Amino acid sequence: MYQPIYSVQPFGTVPSNLLEQLIHFYCPTAATILDATVNKGRIWGSSPNIKYIGMDIAETVRPDVVADNTKMPFADDTFDVIVYDPPHTGDQGKTKVGFGERYGVSVPTNKEGNLFHTYPPFLIEASRVLKPDGLLLVKLADCTHRATFHFATAQFWLDARATFKLQGLHILPRKNVIIDTKWKRAHHPRQNHCTWMAFTKSRVRTVEACQCAIVLSSARVINVDSERRYEEFRERMLALAATELAA
Repeated sequence: MYQPIYSVQPFGTVPSNLLEQLIHFYCPTAATILDATVNKGRIWGSSPNIKYIGMDIAETVRPDVVADNTKMPFADDTFDVIVYDPPHTGDQGKTKVGFGERYGVSVPTNKEGNLFHTYPPFLIEASRVLKPDGLLLVKLADCTHRATFHFATAQFWLDARATFKLQGLHILPRKNVIIDTKWKRAHHPRQNHCTWMAFTKSRVRTVEACQCAIVLSSARVINVDSERRYEEFRERMLALAATELAA
């Protein structure tokens, strides 16, 4: 019998159960799975039916592979699935829970106070090591930080759209949110959900996709933070791609 998977999950859904469902739904024949931001593996829970390779830049969390997910030590077309659950914000300063250590925040934020600049170099490597029909599952949380809304899901889609095709969004709500007793007034809604984004690797290497690999190199990482800037970025990619392909 057909078992649907819903775009919005009910409260109480176990994150690891949803992750397993997403893999079976989008890539039922998956044999090789990479968690590119494994940290301590909390996202997987027990997940007895899923075997994966855990990679992290921090040796202290004892991953299977110690490596930077922008410079993966794997051959091209290696994995059926890549799971990417990056830190949602930078370090929040001194906290009792050890925010930076617990959530693996070792990368400095940009001037806007977010980690959007880490998306493009990761996407280049993810596209390289994923198989042609590979699945990229991304867990992100939009948040308000420094009185500014950071639209992480939109930013990631903008950065990914040249080489990946978005297949679905899955909202995972939670009841418990961080609330400080010192706060006197609410200036923005408390974000009590995260979003799983399911992408498949594009089969067509368009001129735009070719230029993405040229422009979004480790030497020249571009952070696209609006539709207007994306269109300007796209025009530059197309022009440079024509030059590259003509050479």
